[in-house]
Amino acid sequence: MTFRWKLMLSYLLLILLLSGSYYLSFDHSAQSYFLDESRENLISQTRLAKLLAEQERDTMPPQQLAERIGSAIKARVTLIDRSGLVRGDSDVSKVELSHLENHLKRPEVVQAMQGGIGSSLRYSETLKTDMLYTALGYESNGHYGFIRLSLPLERLSSATAALHRMTAGSVGMALLAALAFSLLLSRVTSRPLREMAEVAARIGRDGEYSRIPVASQDEIGALASVLNDMAERIDAQMHGLDAEKTRLDAILRGMGEGVMVASADGAITLVNPAFRKMFAMTDGVEGKKLIEVCRNPDLQAAFHDLARCGGELSREIRIQPGDVTLLTHWVPLAMDGAGQGVVAVFHDITDMKHVEEMRRDFVANVSHELRTPVSVIKGYAETLMQNDMLVSEPEHATRFVEIIRRHAERLTTLINDILTLSCLEARNSALELNAMDVGTTIAKSCALLAPRAAEKKICLHNEVGNNLPRTLVDQGRLEQVLVNLIDNAVKYTPEGGTIRLFAEQGETFLRISVQDSGIGIPPRDLPRIFERFYRVDEGRSREQGGTGLGLAIAKHIVQLHGGELTVTSTPGKGSTFSFTLRMATNS
Repeated sequence: MTFRWKLMLSYLLLILLLSGSYYLSFDHSAQSYFLDESRENLISQTRLAKLLAEQERDTMPPQQLAERIGSAIKARVTLIDRSGLVRGDSDVSKVELSHLENHLKRPEVVQAMQGGIGSSLRYSETLKTDMLYTALGYESNGHYGFIRLSLPLERLSSATAALHRMTAGSVGMALLAALAFSLLLSRVTSRPLREMAEVAARIGRDGEYSRIPVASQDEIGALASVLNDMAERIDAQMHGLDAEKTRLDAILRGMGEGVMVASADGAITLVNPAFRKMFAMTDGVEGKKLIEVCRNPDLQAAFHDLARCGGELSREIRIQPGDVTLLTHWVPLAMDGAGQGVVAVFHDITDMKHVEEMRRDFVANVSHELRTPVSVIKGYAETLMQNDMLVSEPEHATRFVEIIRRHAERLTTLINDILTLSCLEARNSALELNAMDVGTTIAKSCALLAPRAAEKKICLHNEVGNNLPRTLVDQGRLEQVLVNLIDNAVKYTPEGGTIRLFAEQGETFLRISVQDSGIGIPPRDLPRIFERFYRVDEGRSREQGGTGLGLAIAKHIVQLHGGELTVTSTPGKGSTFSFTLRMATNS
């Protein structure tokens, strides 16, 4: 029920209470008034009847006298002697008089005996109706008696009923008028409240905000002022919350770390895009249990461990596919001192772990690669010094010195490659790029390795023409890449094989390939072929004098040029190493 109807009903109830009170009070007053007036009129008529009875007492008997007086004054007249016997009654026949009860104890007769005049309102057993009685004492032929007049209350009831109808009609009309007035008044009174309700309902919804007009200085005006102040504060808070939510969303979207917020029972309430990407999620996960989203046992164990310990928790977990390693940091989310859930941040440390592993492998490989030539150099040098072989056995001494020199050169090459790789991986590493024709550099590299290819009877074909587009290259570094690739092709191509160098032009790049008909690379080794110190066949590589760093150096140089170094190979048929270079623009 609306306030308007409540207000109107309250008006109607108040009017009904007032009208009912007025009606009951008026009815009681009217009845009392009519009764008193009837009593006074009946007493006056009783006095008149007394005078008539005293004048005619000697001319006619009591019954006739009662009938005559009753017809004159239009009322029932009863003549009672001193002993209480009825001597005459205008409404009772003479035959029935003897059957009437003694009236000496009647209230009006008793009052007349005591005070000269009496009256009463009671039920008449003779006429079977309510009657108003008045009685006066009188003398008849020397005998004292009472004359009583009675009036049926039916007349009074008829007058009262008519008055009731008139009063009820007036009250009904008043109620109708009050209904219309209360409807109008409730509408006028509730209109400001309805306007306030409409404005209050728009507060905080879709950015809407409007002030409530203050049209009065009463309580409603004060309420409107309070609502306006409240609306301003809520609007400011909503804008602040929207801005904060926008900032939070931007932060969560921009974070590379995955973020998850879950309730105490494991229901996810918030995740960011990085979390979805880490766990390969496309559908909505909000509202789902953590175990429904990811069944990783380490993840579930970390969540339950946090619930048990109640403090911060860090844990490394591995997820599939991709063998991804995540460092998770779990923090309990508490509100008002009670645990409400958990916030978890997921850091992808797969690359970090890979780099750490590569660093350990690099240190181990460097130590191993350095240990061999150093041990050889130390051993042969000690042999030469202890046995005085330089004098006694000059031929053996010369061979030992040659071995020492060869390993010293290998050691020098290894150190130079390590320094080159370290320089290329430095953050401030840069190349001197110039727009030039790479055909000359390719021809020069082929000329440098042509004698070694000829020794193994390998056909080295340079199919790169001189009309290539100009590319942005560092000539020295490009020559280092070409020499490394051609040298590897010569090393791993058996005698009588072939090596091809050719170029392919793309829209924005030039692809240069070195193809050989050598032993090829097994598929399992292809993903790691460009790692430092990685060798497909370590014994064969060392026999060829390789350090295991050539392809890693070549890959870094190509990447610094903005290109990509790739390999395709078929075991027993050969390999093709290709790299791309950016073409120079006209400007």
